[in-house]
Amino acid sequence: MTRYLLDANVFIQAKNLHYGFDFCPAFWEWLEQKNGEGLVASVEMVGNELADGEDELTDWAKAKGDRFSCHAIPRYCRLMER
Repeated sequence: MTRYLLDANVFIQAKNLHYGFDFCPAFWEWLEQKNGEGLVASVEMVGNELADGEDELTDWAKAKGDRFSCHAIPRYCRLMER
């Protein structure tokens, strides 16, 4: 099964262009669901970048904590090392 490691730009562009929190909450719910399944993750630096903002995305990222960090999904990190 394919797993995805997301860059900050994926989150930022999604929020700014086509998948705003108020317009398409299903996108953000899908991200959370796929993250819970171990299919989507990011890295600590991306979380830090998102948390440094001052908008809805910052609030969302802070609420998720390190759940999107690949370190929160050990099997994901092992797969990314291959």
